[in-house]
Amino acid sequence: IGAPRLRDSIEKQNRRSMRAALVTYVAVARNTAVARGCRSSVHFVSGGNSRVWVTACSVKQGAALTARDTVVGPEWTEAQWNHRFVAGRDSINFDSRGLRQNLVRTKITIRNKQDQDRDSVVVNEVGKVTYP
Repeated sequence: IGAPRLRDSIEKQNRRSMRAALVTYVAVARNTAVARGCRSSVHFVSGGNSRVWVTACSVKQGAALTARDTVVGPEWTEAQWNHRFVAGRDSINFDSRGLRQNLVRTKITIRNKQDQDRDSVVVNEVGKVTYP
């Protein structure tokens, strides 16, 4: 009798942890753009092999102007939290002021392995994370 409740609690905690991590990745991308004074991006690959990572301009001496560094990630969400996500866009770009470059809302839906929607996060037009 106690086993299903325990399993549900673990799934709920994994979902919350994944949501917190996605919010953190967006914050890292935004803060990196401001700190480095250049464009930064958080990238999403949706579906069964979903993953997320952050890139920004390179700070290496002599690097080309178009060179990018991977700041954080990639993080495979299904292996880490046993959940996957579906993002409305494949990346979110921030300019040197920490504002989104394309003013479009992006919804990230967190799903379990059976593809049932469980939670979501919305990044609004200026880059602020909200919960619907």
